[in-house]
Amino acid sequence: MQHLALNDHVLSVVKGNPLEEHSYDSSAGWSDFDAIHSPRQDPTANPLDNWTLNLVAFTGNGESEAKALRTMMKSHEIITITDGKGQKWGRFTLRNIKTSYTRIVEKGQAQIVKMTLTLKEYRQQDENPSKTV
Repeated sequence: MQHLALNDHVLSVVKGNPLEEHSYDSSAGWSDFDAIHSPRQDPTANPLDNWTLNLVAFTGNGESEAKALRTMMKSHEIITITDGKGQKWGRFTLRNIKTSYTRIVEKGQAQIVKMTLTLKEYRQQDENPSKTV
């Protein structure tokens, strides 16, 4: 994926904050009943999907990129994710951001800032249907 948009926040090579790697985790909803004579598996609601995005930002932009994403996370925005092909991946909540600063040069400036974003699928119905997300 060369381009990914989290609402209006764009991750791309052109902006200097490309997606380096991502992993998407889905599980089917099953409950296990481990009885001695007749174990069973019963379907339940599907758990919410998890998505981990690994970003890398280079000289100068990395620290402002991390700050912008933290602001988005702390505002509790529901995030709609769209890729460069126009495909909607769904709605998510931004749960965690881990930032590492490497290749520190003069005045403490990091040449490379790596970020790991942890997102969780959002399936809740909006309480106010007239409000667009």
